[in-house]
Amino acid sequence: MRSLRLISVLGISVGLTLAACGDDDDNAGASSAAGGSSQSVEVKATDALRFDPDHLTATAGVIHIVQNNTGATTHTFVIEAQDFKLTNDDSGDIDLAAGDYVFYCDVPGHRAAGMQGTLTVTP
Repeated sequence: MRSLRLISVLGISVGLTLAACGDDDDNAGASSAAGGSSQSVEVKATDALRFDPDHLTATAGVIHIVQNNTGATTHTFVIEAQDFKLTNDDSGDIDLAAGDYVFYCDVPGHRAAGMQGTLTVTP
């Protein structure tokens, strides 16, 4: 009986610890101004040489960008005039001020074929 109680207490403690840690996905959509948490946007890179969607919106601050490559061809996600690049199934954070940013795939020929879009960052 004593062992069962100890196992129960340990199980609850581990569960509470894991719940307190959480992960960044729990903060999806939250503004960075609200306590420093990040927001998340997701885009798919397709072998039709398109991003889906090709227009993203976010709020100024730290933005977590997730690129899912739905095809067999390598694709990148580059934000013009920024030091930010994702390749294939990748994600990363970038801190952006309000404005419109062009994103594109820098694999030769992909941008020229129309693989680009706009990220609108609002105040």
